[in-house]
Amino acid sequence: MAKTTGRRRRKWLKKLKNRFRLTILNENTFEEQFSYSLTPLNVIIMFGGLLLLFGALIYLLVAFTPLKAYVIPDFTDYAYREDARNARLTADSLQTVVEQNEKFLSNLKIILNGGTIDAQDTANRQIAVGDLNYRVSEMDSGLRRKLTNQDRYQLTVEEDRKASEKGFLLFNPVNGSLSGEFDPKTGHFGIDLVAPREDPVKAVLDGTVIFASFTSDGGNVIEIQHRNNLISVYKHNSSLLKQLGEQVKAGESIAFIGDSGENSNGPHLHFELWSAGIPVNPLDYLPLNR
Repeated sequence: MAKTTGRRRRKWLKKLKNRFRLTILNENTFEEQFSYSLTPLNVIIMFGGLLLLFGALIYLLVAFTPLKAYVIPDFTDYAYREDARNARLTADSLQTVVEQNEKFLSNLKIILNGGTIDAQDTANRQIAVGDLNYRVSEMDSGLRRKLTNQDRYQLTVEEDRKASEKGFLLFNPVNGSLSGEFDPKTGHFGIDLVAPREDPVKAVLDGTVIFASFTSDGGNVIEIQHRNNLISVYKHNSSLLKQLGEQVKAGESIAFIGDSGENSNGPHLHFELWSAGIPVNPLDYLPLNR
């Protein structure tokens, strides 16, 4: 059996090495134009080499040109994948902002219609601060002491109030100087008060926090619903001390002066006052020294 297999193998090798001549003749004169001696083994090697060469060229063409995005199924360039990833993250962030705005508008409609906000429901949507375990830094401790000292000697709302023509009694939101006045024609629906960075921002009246979050233009913003359909807005804070649904008292610290948001160009407070859905000039109701 082994001898038979060996004979067959030698026979095939002999056939592969048999020499043949490839001749090209002129059809009219039968003159020889080209002649080449070859064997079946040479033909196999030649076509195999050409196949490898074309395979390598096709690989290089697909791997290093934009054709790969059309030839390879489900292939996307890294830059495209990164753009898609960023788009998904942006969409998620926008979805969160939309949900917050919808919740804010829902709470605002309830309050304007004379209803009350479910404080338990809004509290469940916030992070439980009491459950957080963190260390207080030296900077934070100093800021707390400064805030405590300022609140300790702060005048009461009865001592620092000013009766307006509509009967509103407002507390000064911050001890600062006026840098921008109320001008609804230009879209400036409040006033700007310049004060040192990290100075406390006070609530002007008792009320309920109906918005406490970050916006691109206003930075860290907090809005408070008061009685008589009055809403106060505090923008560009460095940080917020109150959360959605919390009750605040007049003169209570709710945030710190900062420079957050695209529309800010320095540490200050942008303060707005809205009565029954209409912006009013806060200077008519605040005891500011102008």
